[in-house]
Amino acid sequence: MTIISSPNAAAMPSGLLGLLTSDSQGVQNHVTQLSQQASTGLVAQTYGGMGAAAQISLDLRPQLSAIGAYTQNISQANTQLTATSQVLTQLQQIASTFSSGLLSIGSGTSQEVDTLASQASAALTQVQSLLNTQLGDKYIFAGQDSSNAPLPNSQFNAYVQSIQSTVSGLTAGNGSTIIASTLSAAMTNSPFSSTLGTAPEQVTVGPGVTTPVGIVAGQDAYVTQSGASTTGSYVRDLIRSLATIAGMNSSQTSLSPGFSAVVNDTLSNLQSEVTTINNENGGVGAAQQNLTADQTSLTDMQTALTTQVSNVENVDAASTATALSQAQTQLQISYKLIASAESMSLVSYLPTP
Repeated sequence: MTIISSPNAAAMPSGLLGLLTSDSQGVQNHVTQLSQQASTGLVAQTYGGMGAAAQISLDLRPQLSAIGAYTQNISQANTQLTATSQVLTQLQQIASTFSSGLLSIGSGTSQEVDTLASQASAALTQVQSLLNTQLGDKYIFAGQDSSNAPLPNSQFNAYVQSIQSTVSGLTAGNGSTIIASTLSAAMTNSPFSSTLGTAPEQVTVGPGVTTPVGIVAGQDAYVTQSGASTTGSYVRDLIRSLATIAGMNSSQTSLSPGFSAVVNDTLSNLQSEVTTINNENGGVGAAQQNLTADQTSLTDMQTALTTQVSNVENVDAASTATALSQAQTQLQISYKLIASAESMSLVSYLPTP
């Protein structure tokens, strides 16, 4: 038997083995990548692993973060406005209650005057408490001075006392003078904190866009209080009305026409305050609707951007699982081919005798 030698024969098995091993390593790398993707749901663990698509993620991620902050600001603002609306509703109810109470004074007894005066004193404390309402550590009627109570005891009590003391000087013939004096006291003095400003709190609801939120005590935000006997502020007017009633007593019921003049002026003010506070509350509701519309727009934008980011950052779970299964099968086949190649010898290339 003649053996025909070839210079490439001995190299063929090892060359094939190297090729198979190289291919197997590539498949192994692919399996590892797919396994990580299946485990994390992400295309890659780093931006570098995402290739050119990383720029999309880098561009959109800051926008998503900003939108999240704007949305949170709006949610907090709406919570504050809801609390504001609830307070205004209670202030309106107080004004309405004492408006009804004054209507019955003319035909009532002197004892009823004392009872109403006592109730007005209690209502003044309630009004102060309502306007000092807090959300967390923030006074919602304090505007940008939210860390300080807008109606501290010292200023509030002095304000009320200045009006009550004026009412105590009522006589039968000085009703108009008392009315003018209580109005002057209500406008000259202040029940508010010395640090309380006029600017409401501002919140950022978009890129470079801010909006005022809430009401500063004593400042009419959405309406204007008007009339011949008004301070121009429904809060001051309400406190003045209640302080006037609290300053009345049963002995004054016989002081006509002075007593009737003061009662009628106070009644007129209270009726005006009911309307004004209701309109102010309507303004708060409109502000909430605007904020909700802004939030809806931001949410839609957030959804669209999130989808774009997901498209470049995340993998499809079902497709990845299928690809992983196929790659694992391919890897097993490559292992078998390598094992077969390792068992080859030069004899395999010799012709059968």
